[in-house]
Amino acid sequence: MTILVNGEPGAAVAASDRGLQFGDGVFETVRMQAHRPVLWGRHWGRLCRGLERLGIPRPPEQACLDELLQVSIDVPSMAKLIVTRGPGPRGYAAPSRPRPTRIVMGGASLDIADASDILRLGVCATRATRSPAPGCKHLNRLENVLARQEWGEDWDEGLMLDAGGRVRCATQSNVFIVEQGVLLTPPLSTHGVAGTRRDWLLDHGAAFGLTVRETSLTLARVRRADAIFLTSARLGVRRAVLLGQESPKGASRHGKGLLDRIHEIGERMHALD
Repeated sequence: MTILVNGEPGAAVAASDRGLQFGDGVFETVRMQAHRPVLWGRHWGRLCRGLERLGIPRPPEQACLDELLQVSIDVPSMAKLIVTRGPGPRGYAAPSRPRPTRIVMGGASLDIADASDILRLGVCATRATRSPAPGCKHLNRLENVLARQEWGEDWDEGLMLDAGGRVRCATQSNVFIVEQGVLLTPPLSTHGVAGTRRDWLLDHGAAFGLTVRETSLTLARVRRADAIFLTSARLGVRRAVLLGQESPKGASRHGKGLLDRIHEIGERMHALD
């Protein structure tokens, strides 16, 4: 793995860095393909919204792009861009003149199952909590770490519910269901991360004959769904099924048709973004 800290090779940050102390920062996990970040405009926009919400100065966009290029390899891979508030004194009060730390890492080839494989989805006991910065990918991800520890050997992902039992997300991805031919996904007004693929489907689905809506989802509604899909930079758009549950009647008809259509337009995401 190649790691750059503020543009220089190395893996060390100051012990006083607020990203380390308090999770005071944001990050993006970016799919690199042909030495370019896929859907970069959406990743950059989310990064900037998170930095603005936290009051952290944004780094130069070109520097981030140059460093992502430096850590890219010749095959599809994942890279990570982290921006923290930088070093600071003890205590929660933010320094008046922050010196942000920028970390870019990458270089490992993308290792995922065949895109045609259906992912096995469990239900986590760890609950998703109300986010202080909904939609943003901030560094405070302890609940996701705890949820990930619950995965069994036969899990590929885990659903996360809120305190009221509503489905909010998966451990590392956004959730969609198909209900009567419509793609539905939980809103992000209080919980979750605004995934780049999720947002792309919401923005462009109608242009390709897809009806995509945000709505509250109970676990029972997910169990009754015609099909379940997960989206992330790493997965793309993948079909999933709840463990211990056979695919509902109609899932192959509605789900496969929509998935085929999404796969057909997936290669055109970059031109539309």
